[in-house]
Amino acid sequence: MLLNLNKVNWGQALKNRDFKEQQADTEAMLKDMAKLTAEYNKWIQEENKKTKEEFIVTSVGKLNPKNHLSHKIEDALNENVMECLGTMINTVVF
Repeated sequence: MLLNLNKVNWGQALKNRDFKEQQADTEAMLKDMAKLTAEYNKWIQEENKKTKEEFIVTSVGKLNPKNHLSHKIEDALNENVMECLGTMINTVVF
């Protein structure tokens, strides 16, 4: 009985978030993506100025903006597609 206490119900996936909340999250993601794009541009400029070995040594321990940008884009796409599909399903079914 206690194992089912925090279990997610299958119907939770069909519930849509509030549009204002979704819009605010999307805008925040876009701001983060703009910041990561600027950082990635700096990253590429630094890479062009140095040799391959020098760049590898200087980039150790730093965050790779390309990887973070690709993860943010993937998360934003997944979230928006799921929200659109949920809205369409709710429109047709309910």
